[in-house]
Amino acid sequence: MVGGKGRGRWAAVATVAVALTLVAACGSSGSEQAGATGAAGAFPVTVDGKLGPATIPAKPLRVVAMSWTDADVALGMGVTPVGMASVSTADGGIEPWTKAVLGTAPAPELFDVTRADPIETVAALKPDVILATKDYNLEQSYADLSRIAPVVGYRNAPNADTWQDTTTRIGTALGVPDAAKRSIDDANAAVAAARGQHPEFADRTFGLLVGPSPDGVYAVNSVDDASAGLLSGLGLTLTPTIAGTPASGIPGRTKLSYEQLTLAQADVLLATGPPSGLARLKATPSFTALPVVARGGYVPLDAATAQSIAFPSPISIRWGIGTIAPKISTALKG
Repeated sequence: MVGGKGRGRWAAVATVAVALTLVAACGSSGSEQAGATGAAGAFPVTVDGKLGPATIPAKPLRVVAMSWTDADVALGMGVTPVGMASVSTADGGIEPWTKAVLGTAPAPELFDVTRADPIETVAALKPDVILATKDYNLEQSYADLSRIAPVVGYRNAPNADTWQDTTTRIGTALGVPDAAKRSIDDANAAVAAARGQHPEFADRTFGLLVGPSPDGVYAVNSVDDASAGLLSGLGLTLTPTIAGTPASGIPGRTKLSYEQLTLAQADVLLATGPPSGLARLKATPSFTALPVVARGGYVPLDAATAQSIAFPSPISIRWGIGTIAPKISTALKG
């Protein structure tokens, strides 16, 4: 998986792509009810991380998530954070799959991490553990957050660890390792089921364009990318005209000028970016002239759909795959 400097939600998607469903029972609601059903892990536990280990002395009752993905991972195990980072592109600051899992339970307190981690807000929530595996501000805030509670950070970089590893590590920190395994198994089963429901994906190629800008567009050139990896899991193959092309300054991405868009030919072509960027792409003659676009094989992805696979958690994967697979199927028939 590749990470990026995701500060606003569209900036986040564009960055992960540039540098680039619904689950189990709803979680409990809040402050003193963070436990999920299933076998509890033994405490104390220590979870490793690039910036330092997190040693959790007892089963956490108050959990704060510094990204929506961290919150999603906890919710997928039946643990509702008392606070979480908001999503600027989502209605009410919460992604649709997260809302579905929350159901009628009170939502966590939302806070903004666009410019920096709000240390005082986090401290006021009195967390027993802070989940920060997708926190793009963590290098700057780690010392301050660690003075509040143990911080479960990333191994490599934000959004650079596999979603399976992140889920396992968070499950250990929360004392619900069995729930973590079930959550991973449920997401893998959803991908396998979608692949089985769409045999037409086999041996068909896909391309994924990200963040169209005035001087060009990025294209995913590796299945190590989170989105490309999940699309490959459906049985699709990254188009060989893009796979293996020279990377840009960010792993997993190549930068194409609009004159180079002929390289993006595939059986289905997906694109994500802010609405202005997608409009620019649609108005570009070299894009509309692509055979895949001319025959109706183009699939634009809105913010939530793109984010569901670009920043994957077990619950976002289930929602995202269920949303994207039918669109791809329709596009392949175009």
